[in-house]
Amino acid sequence: MNRRVGLILAVISFGMNCFATQPIEIHELKSIFDKFKVEGSILIYNQNDNIYSGYNLERCNMAFCPASTFKIPNTLIALESGIATAETVFKWHGEKRHFATWEKDMTLKEAFKISAVPVYQEIARRVGVEKMKYYTQLFDYGNLDINADNVDKFWLEGNSTISQYQQIYFLKQLYNLELPVNEESMKQVKKMMQFKVGNDYTISGKTGWAVRQKENVTWFVGYVETKDRVYFFATNVASNENKDIKTFGQIRIELTMEVLRELNIITND
Repeated sequence: MNRRVGLILAVISFGMNCFATQPIEIHELKSIFDKFKVEGSILIYNQNDNIYSGYNLERCNMAFCPASTFKIPNTLIALESGIATAETVFKWHGEKRHFATWEKDMTLKEAFKISAVPVYQEIARRVGVEKMKYYTQLFDYGNLDINADNVDKFWLEGNSTISQYQQIYFLKQLYNLELPVNEESMKQVKKMMQFKVGNDYTISGKTGWAVRQKENVTWFVGYVETKDRVYFFATNVASNENKDIKTFGQIRIELTMEVLRELNIITND
């Protein structure tokens, strides 16, 4: 981590003992976005010190299609409404699917790990419009447009949106078991979200890619648990037509990891 960023973080940590601070723009993180040749933003929330920081914070207030990041609340809704357990098997009936990895029977937890859209569309249809509206409003999850015509695709296309601040607001409540639903349901979702275990940290999260929208963006949202601290993150990267579409989806993850290392939140394994 460079000396200036280290100084910024030290001042932030000290300052929280004296007064509340505004979100901190860390301009140095621009070099990481430049390295990957993408536009976007990242928001980080240090729960222990109650501090937001990141890069391109003005953009963090902009709302985009949630895409597959909605699988986090969708999974919670499936569990809470009794539609499925983590081990419920969703059958594949032989139809052609977008990815070969989706063409099989799978449990809910398997569907989450491989981001199987057809399984979550089936869940949404079972939940129905009214219950889906009820739960998403209960969670205060973004600004979603849900109706009978789009109940199985509203998070993939259309007018439903969520900002990075809203993503973290929801994740904080989930992590701290503060959502007004069964505690066991939240614990199961958190277990499914585990993404990477390092030497001294654990990352939990979910990716998303809004490919059916004008604003073709990718997401990586979640939280990092270290020995004695918790950091929430929401990364949103705009697609670049000059990028190889086959490898572009990996950038949101690699970029986030590099930012977390730069800020000494995680270490190299």
